Amino acid sequence: MVSEGDAAKDLGGAVTWLRSQKAVDKERISALGWAYGGGAALVALAEDTDAQQGLSRVIVYYPICRAVQPWNVGTPILMLLAGDDEVAPSRACRAAAEKAAAPDRVRTVTYHGALHAFDVAEIPEGTRAPGGAMGYNPQAAAAAWEEVRRFLAASPNR
Repeated sequence: MVSEGDAAKDLGGAVTWLRSQKAVDKERISALGWAYGGGAALVALAEDTDAQQGLSRVIVYYPICRAVQPWNVGTPILMLLAGDDEVAPSRACRAAAEKAAAPDRVRTVTYHGALHAFDVAEIPEGTRAPGGAMGYNPQAAAAAWEEVRRFLAASPNR
């Protein structure tokens, strides 16, 4: 299995490559991750210099934060959390965000009543997985998508 640290290094490598491309707006490179990938993006902000210096913003859906530590960069972050998440409870994510260098740059939205994978229409709500219940919540999915749209449209310096 790939560790969160290894995935964070991969993200840093991708950011470095993107920044080397002439067609890429270097001021608008964003990371978007779900569950394990969301946790890896947050790990990258704490551990990977390339990601720290190259990401204009980060969006994470119900991230798995067991390896996440507070980060020292002011990158704007949008955390979209499932209020009833058994697979990836949000305590560790919230704790890291509160201790981050710029906690005011972290927007946390919790969808009460939503389960892990609340935006995946193919997973019926209440599906049992090894880590707990998960499943689609159309209201949370639609609201989260609107949050993402607003977050990406805003200036990264807000």
